[in-house]
Amino acid sequence: MSTSTGDRNPPQDTSSGPGGSASSQTSNGGYNTQRTGQGAQYSDELDNSEDLVSEVEEEEMPEETEEEYQTKQAVLKASLPFVHQYGWTKKAIVAGAESLGMPSMVHGMFPRGGAELVFYFYEESNKELESFLKQKVTELKEKDEKIKTGPFIHDAIETRLRMIIPYIDKWPQAMAIQTLPQNAVQSWTNLSRVVDDIWFYAGDKSNDFNWYTKRGSLAAVYKSTEIYLIQDRSEDYTDTWNFLENRLEDVVSAGHLARNLQETNTVLSEGAKGFCVMTRNLLGMNNR
Repeated sequence: MSTSTGDRNPPQDTSSGPGGSASSQTSNGGYNTQRTGQGAQYSDELDNSEDLVSEVEEEEMPEETEEEYQTKQAVLKASLPFVHQYGWTKKAIVAGAESLGMPSMVHGMFPRGGAELVFYFYEESNKELESFLKQKVTELKEKDEKIKTGPFIHDAIETRLRMIIPYIDKWPQAMAIQTLPQNAVQSWTNLSRVVDDIWFYAGDKSNDFNWYTKRGSLAAVYKSTEIYLIQDRSEDYTDTWNFLENRLEDVVSAGHLARNLQETNTVLSEGAKGFCVMTRNLLGMNNR
């Protein structure tokens, strides 16, 4: 489905692919987005606040009613303030439920434990980012100004990454949870939505293999900058935003596919190495 800012979907496949999403323009100029590929549901979890390892439990996930969904959303929202104390764990969810006057047994509604809290925060942050991007595009149109791709993408990624700063001390744990095999599909879906939204609202009109390379490159930049952020000690994370600017330069201005692929491979390699080391440290694997 096409919109005024380009094809929302990947070429030759309108139902899947990196960030494979569909949108329709509403009468008021906004966009109604429907995301597919949310992946299978999961039962394993990484939830222990000391070693971040929990036993794997297999159980079938029943369909939930609208009332159950709304209750879960309310509990997860109330649980976020307790992340500072308990991390991204079941304990934080139980504390959130108790703050709403619900019995502690409500944690049985969250079989994936802390992973559900991580994904709730990630998805809510993605919604907030999309609202920010819509507003930014609207303001530029009202001023009859064209989107400057480089600054637009930089602002978008910085805005999205700043959302995790209130939880920066506990974010390495959240990142480790997302790397677990049972969480990989949803983690990739969430990241795909970030980069797809950014390119879409930046006005990307690519309808060939560039559709994939642009999103792959931006995903690599986002993850490497996220890793840099959690280790940054500069004032207002200035070093991180400088790092981001340097990483984006080639991605935004690259005029050839080969250069895009080379940049993607380089950034992915750097990001993967750093993330693997961090994850191994978090899980205590480097001490074995």
